[in-house]
Amino acid sequence: MTQPTEHTRVALAPYALASAALCAAGLGAASLMEHPRAALCGAAAAAASALCALPALAVGMPHGTNGILAGFVAGFFARMIAVAAGLVLSGARGPAALAYASSFFLLYAVTQAVEIAYVWGSSRARRAGA
Repeated sequence: MTQPTEHTRVALAPYALASAALCAAGLGAASLMEHPRAALCGAAAAAASALCALPALAVGMPHGTNGILAGFVAGFFARMIAVAAGLVLSGARGPAALAYASSFFLLYAVTQAVEIAYVWGSSRARRAGA
């Protein structure tokens, strides 16, 4: 199995920082929602799963299309487990469960966009011969 090179790790840094900044902003926004405890749990679960998803893509990137697909699948499974476990652990019910789901899936969407940007940027650099 090929490990990410130093060049790959350096290229990952801006995306990891963007994802971390979005997670911090998501946690801050969740604390202002109507049901802050449930919303914070949702945002925390999304942030924890994003912490698994982007590195999974970085590990899969050197293996081409199959590696990228495996990275996205690993990220999806991390999020699938996080959304269920976080909802159960938070104990959110009724409107609080909606706050949980809203904060989770909004943060999921923006961190997924960062992951797509990482794949897009890496593939463009590879095509350009960088």
